[in-house]
Amino acid sequence: MLRQESTIINEDVQEDKKYPFVSPFLLNDNTLEANKKKSNELIFNYDFESGNLGSVHKYSYNEYDLYIKPDPSENHNKQGHRVWFYFQIKNTARNQRVILNIVNLSKTKMALYQQGATPVVKSDKRPEWVRLPKDTVFLHRSLRHKRNYILSITFCFDDPNDTYYFAFAFPYTYTQLQDYLKKIEDKKLSYLNRTLIGYSIEKRRLDLLTISNTENINKSGKKKIVFITSRVHPAESPSSYVCEGLINFLISHDPIAKKLRDNLVFKIIPCLNPDGVYHGNYRTCPLGYDLNKSWLK
Repeated sequence: MLRQESTIINEDVQEDKKYPFVSPFLLNDNTLEANKKKSNELIFNYDFESGNLGSVHKYSYNEYDLYIKPDPSENHNKQGHRVWFYFQIKNTARNQRVILNIVNLSKTKMALYQQGATPVVKSDKRPEWVRLPKDTVFLHRSLRHKRNYILSITFCFDDPNDTYYFAFAFPYTYTQLQDYLKKIEDKKLSYLNRTLIGYSIEKRRLDLLTISNTENINKSGKKKIVFITSRVHPAESPSSYVCEGLINFLISHDPIAKKLRDNLVFKIIPCLNPDGVYHGNYRTCPLGYDLNKSWLK
């Protein structure tokens, strides 16, 4: 169990020059004692696109228990998927060190952290997402939480006028996708076509991109089609970055991309579950269905 009284300074820890935030292990105890006297309360918020946080319980002046809001479930299972988190913290003090415990993470996804994965962080003043250093994230059994596994993040807030964001993985929102699709559509490329194939239950766009040279599309006979989809599960945000990179390559002037457009027709749906992405779900749509397992027969 991580406790506020513990001295978490590690003289063997070396500062990572590429990490834009202050390591929680590189402050002295005088700073820690000074922060004990401050009465500021951290303000947590998840009320933004793709945000997710169920509740926060303050355990001590520098330790907080965080509970992920479960996905909706078609059978109203309150123990539904609890993996994706994305929240904001403000009203911090300079050099304030904290321990953030993700208490109810679904067990099936703990292996990611056992294998070295870490959450990501950014702030308004440092807007590029970076992974938390491995020596600041701990997956462990907690005596205080009935020996259940929890994920503990140690962090140091270094600027009281900044706002900080933490997430399970690099977020890629529905709005981000729509901005990107409009940007490439505005290029008016002859070999790129954006089609609206329908709307989600909450009236968000379902887009289909067709990428191929006009001559290839207009050829008679059978065509070789490559069908690609992304984000059937909302929290699999890395797939959106991969999909965007793939699209960028396919519409580029690279000779290999041109060769592909000459011989293949690419059909790409960049986001199959826009409502789930918008609401910060891990796996399901707002009705609780796992779309990967829900097909018309």
